[in-house]
Amino acid sequence: MLLIHAAIATLAVAAGFGFLAVRRQSGGPLQGARILAGVAALLLIAVLVRRGMELDKAPLVSRFDTHLLVSLLLVAAALGLDLLRSMPILTIGALPLALASLILAAATGEPQDPAAPFASTPIAGVHAVLILLSYVAFAVAFVTALLYLIEQRQLKAHVTPASLGLMPSLETSYRMTRRSVVAGVILLSGGILCGYLYAREKLTPGWRLDPKIIVTSAVWLGFLVVAVLGAVPSFKGRRTAVASALCFVISMAASWISSFWSGFHRY
Repeated sequence: MLLIHAAIATLAVAAGFGFLAVRRQSGGPLQGARILAGVAALLLIAVLVRRGMELDKAPLVSRFDTHLLVSLLLVAAALGLDLLRSMPILTIGALPLALASLILAAATGEPQDPAAPFASTPIAGVHAVLILLSYVAFAVAFVTALLYLIEQRQLKAHVTPASLGLMPSLETSYRMTRRSVVAGVILLSGGILCGYLYAREKLTPGWRLDPKIIVTSAVWLGFLVVAVLGAVPSFKGRRTAVASALCFVISMAASWISSFWSGFHRY
């Protein structure tokens, strides 16, 4: 767990540098936040590689592994979009989420049972990867939706806080929110389809009533509604941002809780 604690400390310092960059409008702390986020990502990769070598299979057998992967993918997505689109506020906003996921991993604890079951067929692996990527896309949508709401409120109040200079335009924040939601829905649709094909062959007939299956289907439907309504003029802007943020919070809480009751999902 030493590497996990080191990654938590690194992400915490990175988040601190990020908030300092917003407060001071300084490039120094921002670069520090980016560098430390990259270091934390490398530490997480080291943990996952070690886990894979110990298990002799993909490290996705528990909630611990899921939280690690979500944290890593979120940091990687935020840094990638930051560097490609020059959106430093996205990295700053994603760091607390990645840190929270990592703290949950540490609180859950690393499983010591190397024989923990894992659906070893290729289609099951694709299912797990697509589901994880969809939740990362929804997390990006959550961050950009919050940025949209914050900037809209600041502009309406006719104030120019320090953070405004780091933020994209309202239109950019909205486009990224909607595109992330649409991408998440597409990835989740693929993940659900792969899961269905696997479950139909490998699981008992009652798998459709598993809490995790029900919650995932509800998450898919909720974000699909947001994606469709986002194209309706009367729902664009603030309503789409609020719906995206609420869907993410509710879906994450429900998905995490349902994993404790699932008969075959440990992640």
